[in-house]
Parts: sequence; structure tokens; C-alpha cells
Amino acid sequence: MYNQFVTKLLRCCLLAILVFSFSCQPDDKEESSSKPTADFSAELPQEWMTQAYNSVKRTGLFALDASRVYAYTAITMYESMVHGMPGYRSLEGQLNGLTNLPKPDPNKRYDWGIVICHATPQVIAELTPNISAGTVFSLQATADRQADNLVLQNGLDQEVMKNSKDFADQLALAILQWAASDGRASVGNKNYTERSRVGNPQFWTGATLSQQYMLPYWWESRPLAIERAQVCQPAAPYEYSTDPNSAYYKDVKEVLDASFDPAKVEIGRYWANNPGVSGSPAGSWIGIANQLVDQFDMDIQTTLKMYVLLACSTRDGFISCWYSKYTYNLQRPVTYIREVINQQNWASPVPTPPYPDYTSGTSVNAGASSRILTHLFGSRSFTDAQHTDKGFAPRKFNNFRDAGTEAFHSRIYGGVHMRRACEEGFKQGTCIADLLIEKIKFEQK
Repeated sequence: MYNQFVTKLLRCCLLAILVFSFSCQPDDKEESSSKPTADFSAELPQEWMTQAYNSVKRTGLFALDASRVYAYTAITMYESMVHGMPGYRSLEGQLNGLTNLPKPDPNKRYDWGIVICHATPQVIAELTPNISAGTVFSLQATADRQADNLVLQNGLDQEVMKNSKDFADQLALAILQWAASDGRASVGNKNYTERSRVGNPQFWTGATLSQQYMLPYWWESRPLAIERAQVCQPAAPYEYSTDPNSAYYKDVKEVLDASFDPAKVEIGRYWANNPGVSGSPAGSWIGIANQLVDQFDMDIQTTLKMYVLLACSTRDGFISCWYSKYTYNLQRPVTYIREVINQQNWASPVPTPPYPDYTSGTSVNAGASSRILTHLFGSRSFTDAQHTDKGFAPRKFNNFRDAGTEAFHSRIYGGVHMRRACEEGFKQGTCIADLLIEKIKFEQK
């Protein structure tokens, strides 16, 4: 009797142990794996791209360096999170020169939120020239706040924190080393020989408007996705003429006439995005994207893809645009208006930038960005309220192309570009966007 009782007891205990063991297996597996990216909030990358925008604004960067900051920020964010996105691909091997990125150890647990909030501020700080102490403090404060929230939400232990920060450090270092090889330093140090206006009155020169050349060799820096700066080049500008019936004269006359229309000038100023006032023209659509995250209630994976495509198309668009500018070296409208139309005291409503007219960088950016957003979201209405701090009311657009079209018209209305430079620039940007959409693949085959 005793032996039978013991045998039954042992069987019950064994059964209980087996039941307990099997019931605990899913939890153990969950405990030993990294939380998927999809479970994180899109607010994480949104806050970092907002920080990048604010860093550009505070530093007063022009569009070229601004586009570089945005692009490497977006890539860092995506690579911080992609290993928690089943079915998604890294950008390694897809972007020019991007190789040898660190890989997470499959035997270690990571928190991808900690990775993004530790790697991204390092990249922003390093790539923002003359960054202020206040901006560095803001980056660190955002990183600390995000990390504290993630620890509370996910119950992170010291091992996970260490693994995540170590991986973030390796990733940031790899991205910065890659960025350092893109030619930014060399193009900034090259001497430029000014092209004489003798026999070529249509040429732009710094001396004409007492301006310094701004990075005329920017087009020689390495693009991210396009093969070279010479892709997507526009048709030539109109042939220079002083004949009032010529296409060239009419193009400039439209600029002059628009400068006396208050409604058009207001549009010109809305999209001006002057350095130190906003995130630069390169940031105009980044500012829109930051708002779309909330307006469209976007998930984190869509948000990361949006930032990568937008920022990379902006960077590559400005490289292609700068090749156009210094190929044609076309004068700005103000020179022709003063010298040919004889309005000697005329000044553009928006400050004329220190580089040639053809093509318009803002228009290239508008063409690329509106095409990217249409590709991602279709024809959707949205509201842009990023300039309310400057006294502008929010503007609602029926779709992204309408906004892009207004953006390129703004350069005519602001007095800084002729229509042909804007229309051809918009086409140039759309072409750049299509190339990126074709080349950059996020999902695994």
C-alpha cells in the first residue's frame, strides 16, 4: 500500500513538473529574445529627426550640409532598428560605399530603442558643424529621457543596456567612418576659378552681387543611391536674350511682376526656409514628415522608411542639382532685372542665395520629396504647420504634388529663380526619387 502511494505521488509530481516546464517555455523564450521593432513607438525616430531639424536650424546650416545631416541621421535610425524587423533588409550593400556595418550577436538580448537613442545623437552631433553646447545638451537630454522611459516600459536589466549601448557605439562609429569618406572635406577645400562674364553676360559670378561661392564642387561628393551627379540632368536653360519677346526675357519678367503681388510674395516667404530661421530648404519636407507621423498615425517601420527615402533623395537631389548649377552657371533674376530691365534698385523679396540659378534646389527637393511621399501614402491631404512660430498660418494641401508645385512656384514668387529653373528642377527631383524607389529595397525578397 505504501509503495503504491509513493508511486502515485511520484507520478503526480512528475506530471506537475512537466506541466510547469512546458507552461514556462514560451515566457522563457520571450525573456531571452529582443523586443521586436514593431512594438516600439514611431515617436522615437520622430523625436530624433526633429532634433536633427532643430540642430540644423540653430547652427544656421545651408541646404547642402543640412541634407547631409538628415541623410546620415535617417540611415542611423533605420540601421538601429532593422535587426528587430523580421523580413526587412539592412541598407548595407544598397547605398554607395556602405559596407561592414556591425551585426548584433544572436546570443545576446538587445533593446532596439536603446540602440536608436544612443547611436543617433552621436551621429547628429558629429556631423553638425560648429554645434553649440545648447544643442549638445538638448541631444543628451532627449537620449536620457528616452532611455529612462524605455527602462521603465520594458524592464531592462544591466546586461541588455550594456549590449544595446555597445552595439549603438559600434554602429555610430561605422556610420561616421562611412560619412567621413563621402568627400565633404575635400569639396570644401577646393579652389574655384570664377568664369568671366565677358562675352557671357548670362553667367553668375560672386562679384556681381558681392557674394562668396558656396561649395561649387559639392557635386563631386559621393551620393548615397544614385550612381553619379550627372544622372537626371535637365534640359538646357533658355537661350540668353535681351529681346522682350524672347523666352528668357519673359521668364525673368514673370519674376519681377510676381514681386509686386503680395499673395505670391507671401508664398515665396513661406517656403523660403532661410538658414537660421528653419531647418533650411533641405529640411522643409523633413518638417512636413515630422508632422505626418502624427497626422497619419504611422507605425515605426513606415516612419523609418519614410525618413530614409526622403533624406536620401534630398541629399542626392542636391548633388545632382549642384552639377547643373555649375554646368550652366546661370545668373540670378536680380542681375538681369537690374542690368537689362533697368530696375536698378530692385531686390528679391526672399534673399538671393550665393550660387547660380539653374536648377532650383528647392524645386529639386520638392519634386523628390513630393514623389517619395506620394509613393508611400498615395494622394492624401495633409496640413503643414511648421512655420507658425514665424507668423504663418498652417497650410492645408490636397496632396503632396500640390504642395510640391507650390514649393517650386515659391522660388519664382520669392524673386530668386526663373520658372524654367523651377520646372526643370522639379522634374529633376522626381527623377532622382524614382531612381531611389527602384534601388532601395526594404523588404527581403
